Amino acid sequence: MIVDGAALTSHFEETFDWVIVGSGAAGATAARVLSDTGASLCVLEEGPAVKTAEFGDRLWPALSKMFRGQGAQVARGRAYIPVIQGACLGGSTVMNSAIMWRLPDDVWEPWKTEYGLGDALPLKELHAAWDAIELELNVRPVAEEAWGSTNRLMHEASAKLKVSAAPTRRGDTGCRGSARCLTGCPHGAKQSMLVSYLPYAEQRGATILSSAKADRVVFSGDRATAVSGRLKTAGGLRPFVAHARRGVIVAASAIQTPQLLAASRLFSPHLGRHFQAHPGGCMMGVFDRPMNPWFGATQGYDADQWRQELRAKIETIALPPEMVFARLPGAGRRWAGAIAESGHMLLWAVQLRAHAKGSVRRGPLGADIRFDPEPRDMENFRRALRKTAELFFAAGAREVRPGIFDFPEVLKPGEEGLLDSAPLDPRNYSMILSHLFGTARMSARSGDGVVGTDFAVHGTENCYVVDSSIFPTNLGVNPQEAIMGTAWLAASRLAQGR
Repeated sequence: MIVDGAALTSHFEETFDWVIVGSGAAGATAARVLSDTGASLCVLEEGPAVKTAEFGDRLWPALSKMFRGQGAQVARGRAYIPVIQGACLGGSTVMNSAIMWRLPDDVWEPWKTEYGLGDALPLKELHAAWDAIELELNVRPVAEEAWGSTNRLMHEASAKLKVSAAPTRRGDTGCRGSARCLTGCPHGAKQSMLVSYLPYAEQRGATILSSAKADRVVFSGDRATAVSGRLKTAGGLRPFVAHARRGVIVAASAIQTPQLLAASRLFSPHLGRHFQAHPGGCMMGVFDRPMNPWFGATQGYDADQWRQELRAKIETIALPPEMVFARLPGAGRRWAGAIAESGHMLLWAVQLRAHAKGSVRRGPLGADIRFDPEPRDMENFRRALRKTAELFFAAGAREVRPGIFDFPEVLKPGEEGLLDSAPLDPRNYSMILSHLFGTARMSARSGDGVVGTDFAVHGTENCYVVDSSIFPTNLGVNPQEAIMGTAWLAASRLAQGR
């Protein structure tokens, strides 16, 4: 049963076996696994429930309804970098591109050797979970008929330059190439948690409460007994309490999880620290012929050639027209002229596995996020942008527009080497932060982290964390499948009483 918290006119208080905070990749996966046990579940989602039929093609309605802070959440440092998160039923899976990468072996190896998590997160069991997830969510490479110009040209350019690249593996039931993943798939083809694991759990009796902001986990001694919070209703904020007989599962993200645990009076010197992410930025290629950039899978092709050397992955991306126009240089007639040729432009992006570590704290107006890319991160980012320009020119672009402040607006073929001298100050770049990790990291010893190898917060009996906040490092690849596999593993153990 989906309960719209915004429509309730009275206090909500019920008792369940398990209370899950968060309805995104981690929370919905935990609900999917536990719903098979016959246990009663309550999934809490701070944001509203937005139906597929409500997804439009305009940016502002999506930002205002489905994104945390209407897309204005930022990490502070030398530069202010937007932090992109979903805040609706299904979490960030509603506006990401359903990209599925298993955790690379070279990322997992230090988890085992340096952090001692080999037994807690065994690769064999994770692969078994990923096998099940990929089957259920129809994970496969993007079909060629949904490529469009942007993905087809990366395919051709990577082949020409002998760069390791491939169609992106995603969960979908028939992508139509609408290039609208960011504002919600209008066809329900993208297998977000909204159309997959949340309905699965609901059909097996789970209660899903939307517009319900969890304020704290309630404890009796070291045992979690409930989650209390506020419903965002038309008549104002109303309290709710979801009691938990067996346990509370926190799956609120690497930003919200440490804040919730801190508000619940759980203390650790590591809580909110070790924050890691994937900064990213895009570059425009301009072509002589029309590209129809608003047809094709939003992120349908990626190059992992430099994933280890530069800690960077290059991928195609389609953004709503409003976001593209905002990135165009100039003003007045010059800006209008650039808009007029936007149909000849494509965007490809760099996703960086940064070395930098920041922090997340509770601030007076929400999350206080601190993050500063290190000089070596910016060097890697700059080198990856050059590789992106080389791919564009190999694809036939007549020019690229780097979008870097205090740097040439346009580069012609043969000028990509100028990027080697581009500024290294992050303030010169239009970057975003996505893929967030590490603020409640897992550790065998309580002195080394926040969450134990049994997924319970150190010092508690049954308050579990199953999202990417427990990851000891970032990944360098899109994390949804890694998050889902981890949550599947944790929930399976809870279902078995382990």
